[in-house]
Amino acid sequence: MNNKIFIALDQGSSSSRALAFDAQGRLVARAVRGVDTRRPAAGLAEFDAWALLTGQLEALFEVLKQLPPGAGAAALAVASQRSTVVFWDKQTGRPLAPALSWQDGRATQEAEQAPLSQEEVHRWTGLYKTPFYSAPKITWTLKNHPQAAQAAQAGRLCVGPVASYLIWHLTQGRTFACDPTQAQRTLLLDLSTRAWHEPLLSAFGVQRGWLPEIKHTVDDYGVFEHEGWRIPIRVCIGDQQAALQALRVGPGGACINYGTGAFFMCHTGTECQILPGLLTSPGVDRAQGAEYLLEGPVNACGTVFTWLNALGISFAMEEVDALCAASKHPVQLLPALGGLGAPYWDFTVSPVWAGLSPATQKADLVRGAVDGIALLLADIVFYAERYGVKSREIKVAGGLSKSRALLQTQADILQTQLLPCAEAESTAAGAALLAAQESGLDTQRWQTVHLLPAVQPQLEPFAAEERYQQWHRFLAWCKQRPA
Repeated sequence: MNNKIFIALDQGSSSSRALAFDAQGRLVARAVRGVDTRRPAAGLAEFDAWALLTGQLEALFEVLKQLPPGAGAAALAVASQRSTVVFWDKQTGRPLAPALSWQDGRATQEAEQAPLSQEEVHRWTGLYKTPFYSAPKITWTLKNHPQAAQAAQAGRLCVGPVASYLIWHLTQGRTFACDPTQAQRTLLLDLSTRAWHEPLLSAFGVQRGWLPEIKHTVDDYGVFEHEGWRIPIRVCIGDQQAALQALRVGPGGACINYGTGAFFMCHTGTECQILPGLLTSPGVDRAQGAEYLLEGPVNACGTVFTWLNALGISFAMEEVDALCAASKHPVQLLPALGGLGAPYWDFTVSPVWAGLSPATQKADLVRGAVDGIALLLADIVFYAERYGVKSREIKVAGGLSKSRALLQTQADILQTQLLPCAEAESTAAGAALLAAQESGLDTQRWQTVHLLPAVQPQLEPFAAEERYQQWHRFLAWCKQRPA
């Protein structure tokens, strides 16, 4: 087993990645392809599904070429963004419509008109009825893309998360499946049974036959064959759940992942807690049992900085900390791109600035963006604490966790130490870890991530409380403003 390699695919909103790990958990090969997010109008975000597939396959083929002679691939794991939905023809494999991103809000009307209450949807799915999950997007696409509607009528339509689309092509159409971490984000899964739920299917006009089979996270997803390679696919998982595996977040532990969006997640073990204002998500699902998470998303994190650059406030991400340090006239920003996520679920709110003056500089705007992200996450953490969900320390990951300014602000407001991870590949590492475990490998010594020194609060508690109260006065003012 020592020469065996575990390959993970990580298909995200900004890149398609393939990474290979050896039997000791060391990264031995990596390839990346960029992802182009199309934004046809404000509030819309979509992908060319064929380009997603092509980029991911190119990355995989490049990694296979990088592997040392004699290495054998023991298993392949697929991790991906969860709520993006793909429509394709089961006869040709070709996409039938744009792949609507989890950030896309065009199906707002379909979400609102679905004849189910928010309470029912939350009780059944652990989620809320919003346009950012797949079910209303499916309804919208069938109304607006004749090719998809015709394929549905002819019995040729496949609809599923990105992971299902990738696995379908990796197995040449022999496996059409996903796990509960992916299936839940369709807004069609009954969390208690982990099966497609008939009242939800009926409410959104979705037929069960269009959807993938639901398997365990660690399961038989078929075989990928290419130029002499024959690699069993053994893991399908959502990107956030995969990152938790790499960070070794177990029951009672918590994590913040700063990516395109930001997510606070708390592992609740085998207990399925349903709390108003927070999401309940499936964790890793094995034949031996299932795990659960409480989750609170912030809709925009990395996209806030992309937005600032699009407005002409030009800077590189490597400059964020220096700009924050140079800020002399702080401003406030509610970074509500795509509205507010947990615990508010208010999609009518737009970004709001306050405190602008003739003295305002670029550094002040960047500082306001960093603070706004940290404060929205603090809203989620403090809300969870009111329900008894509290962690002594929080592990942090994701590309933006490299910003010391962001982490220091977060630690100051939360008055909690943060443990940042050194690598940005936690999603792929977590998926590969599961594949290795399924192969019978002892992974206790796998160094999937290296933790950096803890970020300790520097603000005194009374100062942190005053800063947080100031934020809530600003937030209340933003909500009172006319749309």
